[in-house]
Amino acid sequence: MSREPGLKPLAEWLDIFRGRHRNCLLHDRVVGLAAARLIAYSGLVTAVTARVASWLARRFLGGEGISLHAEQMVDSILTEDRTAVCPEEVIAIDTLDRDEYLKRIYRLIGYDPLEYEHCRGQCGYTPWCRECMKSRGLL
Repeated sequence: MSREPGLKPLAEWLDIFRGRHRNCLLHDRVVGLAAARLIAYSGLVTAVTARVASWLARRFLGGEGISLHAEQMVDSILTEDRTAVCPEEVIAIDTLDRDEYLKRIYRLIGYDPLEYEHCRGQCGYTPWCRECMKSRGLL
């Protein structure tokens, strides 16, 4: 659970647990196509529950063998002011290649997976840093 909005917390935690867990149930507030692609690419999750999800997310996850249950289904995930489709969704819709999608979405959300790999415990207490987690016996 994170208080930080957007996809960055999801991307971080999926990277942390990639290869360490399987068949997970993921709970999230909002799941659009952008989140669905991150979830599917992680290889961790077999089912997702959300308050709100898009039909595109359900279709994509279903095609990946991942079930999605949501309290409310919507056509699109919108910006906070509800005037446009959010930029993450636009990237997810427009970028079909997996590697290009990840590159573009990580740039947009300000996430660099290697940043946490190379911290070497110097970042202080950040629960997502592998070195910090290892030093605390969490890995």
